Amino acid sequence: TRKNYAAGQAHFHQWCMAERISLRRSNPIPEPVLCAYAAAMAGVCSGGTARSRLAALHYWHDKYGLAWKGSPRLHRILKSVALATPSSSARNERPPVTEAMLDEALRKLDPQRPFDVCVAAAMLTMFWCQLRLGEILSQTRRYDFKALPAVKGLRLRADAGGTLDRVTSALWLPRTKVERSGVWVWIAKHHNDPSFALQDHIKTNRLRDDDPLFAYRHDRSDDVIPLTRAAFLGRLNEIWSAAGMQRITGHCFRIGGTTALLRAGVDPEVVKMAGRWKSDSFLRYWRALDHIISSHM
Repeated sequence: TRKNYAAGQAHFHQWCMAERISLRRSNPIPEPVLCAYAAAMAGVCSGGTARSRLAALHYWHDKYGLAWKGSPRLHRILKSVALATPSSSARNERPPVTEAMLDEALRKLDPQRPFDVCVAAAMLTMFWCQLRLGEILSQTRRYDFKALPAVKGLRLRADAGGTLDRVTSALWLPRTKVERSGVWVWIAKHHNDPSFALQDHIKTNRLRDDDPLFAYRHDRSDDVIPLTRAAFLGRLNEIWSAAGMQRITGHCFRIGGTTALLRAGVDPEVVKMAGRWKSDSFLRYWRALDHIISSHM
């Protein structure tokens, strides 16, 4: 978000220089200037990009205690910019990870290699729990326990090695994109069961309670190394590309898990609660809509 806001503010300043508009940083941007700036993006970029750039300017006003001069006219212009989106600015929908892709990965991942066992556990947990990549995996090998889960935050159900009174596995996420103070995520049973994969992962990598949940033993040094996002996606894309399957990004797991649950006939409200969706925005991530509709009719 910080990177996008900085880019939006830089774009506005470049536009002002090109249009020879001089503004004082201590004064709010006048409403006519905001409208002219928004209108200049018609036919050039998508409506989402235009709204993001205006949001960056709005944030800058809030940061320095300046009055925001947005108006109904500005909102009407932004709607028109969205209608005038050029075809070159329309992004293709991100593909979902599918259950066939999970099966292919599990066939190719080496159950004797600690790194591959860790990748398999992270893959199944992220898919079936509709998780975001950044909620469980570190961007670097420097692990932030205030934001990412530790082994002690996992509660496996009874048949997967947990206490006898546990009928569902659970995972504590210290921080998410929405829940900044942490949230419990429930792990249900599936045919590719994340609970058993997690149990095998912790045993194979000999992880202790204070270790990162998704970490592996180095093949030579035996050190515990946090699984990074790049290593995780690189290993899976290597397998799927070799099998002629599509390459994916991190958010494709959340989309794929949502789609798989809906295709299986799970009530959309249950999917919404399980995925911690705060609104009905998850509806726009549905893929294979024809199968989902038929399973619910």
